Amino acid sequence: MPLKWLVSAVVMLAALVVLFLFLLATDTALSVWNYLQQAPAWLRWTYAILLLALPLVTAIGFWSWLRPSRKPGPAAPTAPADAESLQNDLLQAARQGVDISHALDEISEQRRRKSSGELYIAIHGEVSSGKSSLVKALLPQAEIDCDARAGTTQVITHYRWTAPSGDQVVIADLPGFNFDEETPALEETRRAHLVIFLCDGDLTASQARQLHQLRELGKPIVLALNKSDRYTADELEQLRHRLQQHSRLSAENVVTIQAGGREDVVRLLGEGIEERVSRQRPAEILPLLHAVQSLLDRDRELMESLRDTAVLMLANDKLLAARSRHRSQQADELVSRYARRAVVGALAAVAPGSDLVIQGVLATQLMRELSSLYDVPVKEMEIESFLRLAGGKVKNMTAITLAIAGNALKAFPGIGTLTGGMVHAVAYGMIFDSLGRAAAATLASRGELRPLPAAQAFEELLHENLESGAVRFAKMALTRNGQRET
Repeated sequence: MPLKWLVSAVVMLAALVVLFLFLLATDTALSVWNYLQQAPAWLRWTYAILLLALPLVTAIGFWSWLRPSRKPGPAAPTAPADAESLQNDLLQAARQGVDISHALDEISEQRRRKSSGELYIAIHGEVSSGKSSLVKALLPQAEIDCDARAGTTQVITHYRWTAPSGDQVVIADLPGFNFDEETPALEETRRAHLVIFLCDGDLTASQARQLHQLRELGKPIVLALNKSDRYTADELEQLRHRLQQHSRLSAENVVTIQAGGREDVVRLLGEGIEERVSRQRPAEILPLLHAVQSLLDRDRELMESLRDTAVLMLANDKLLAARSRHRSQQADELVSRYARRAVVGALAAVAPGSDLVIQGVLATQLMRELSSLYDVPVKEMEIESFLRLAGGKVKNMTAITLAIAGNALKAFPGIGTLTGGMVHAVAYGMIFDSLGRAAAATLASRGELRPLPAAQAFEELLHENLESGAVRFAKMALTRNGQRET
């Protein structure tokens, strides 16, 4: 009862304060209004503007202060600013033992193409869009495998063509490829000066995605609508307009052509008899030739500069991939070395327990060496947190891990009675192997040691590799134990 009276008194007092402030504000507003009635017009307008602006500016200020800030995403690796920077990176990587041969081959190929003075054009398009037929129309004397069946082009083929201007052009007929990973076809596109993208109708979702990714490469692109004889003039113009909108290319870079090729037709011979024959379509590629020549004439130096930049980035990407493979190999060797040390330590009758990962000196040192390998600064607190989380997962799996380790040892006849140290040694090896590989994968993919994802990866790896890891570390434990006894 006293609490209710107290709450009621506070509410009453608050209501009186609000009423007093309201009356005070009303009195002040009326007084100001009376003064403004007698003031000049310019003063009244100035006062009104200030009265409206003050709450507006205050609201904007509070919104800017209180709205959630957008955290920038992880920065993508960038290419070196110039060839000299890339050369320095290559020298440094070579000193570290990284295989830089692929990056050097890319630079060598760029120099060869540049010295030849030839222009490279990459032809893209989905299956049966008419890429090979287009090359055949450009180069009637070339031997090209054109087939009505889908997917005839299986490899990258280069053809040389002399443009009407006299430019020496090399055409690369490319097979379809997946843009989600680096492929020879995608690499050839990055080396090209110009890209021709073929389609035979409105863009599908897959074609729109490929065209968007081609545009992100920064290459001049000509979009060619092939098999234009299928459409009327009105349909062709509407389709061309839609292609221009969807591709976001200029009107002069969207053309309609007929690349030729063969087609199957049915002839009626009378009395219901039909004959299926194959015939050559007439080729009409003049609009494409004009569009290509216009791009070649517009800014040859800019096109060459774009190609040089793209190849520079390609060489840099190959260097990054080589570094990644080198680090992965070193990480595997490092993890294997520490797993062997864990096996040796366990053979010294170290008692097993959940504190294996929490207090293990070997585990802490392994984390430090892995972070140094991946050039990732890791705080001691992050290492301790990861090892503590991993230790909890080890505690939950101790029984099954030891059981599988014991079964693995029993698979080797003639070893006598299994000692606790032997079983624990196998368990130590499996745990350290999964621990190191989980940390390495996290450092490589995330660029930092995030304890929770790393601990989850550790648990998954330990589950996946219990059986295979047990046999491998059982052999190691038996070998080490035999060496110690002799």
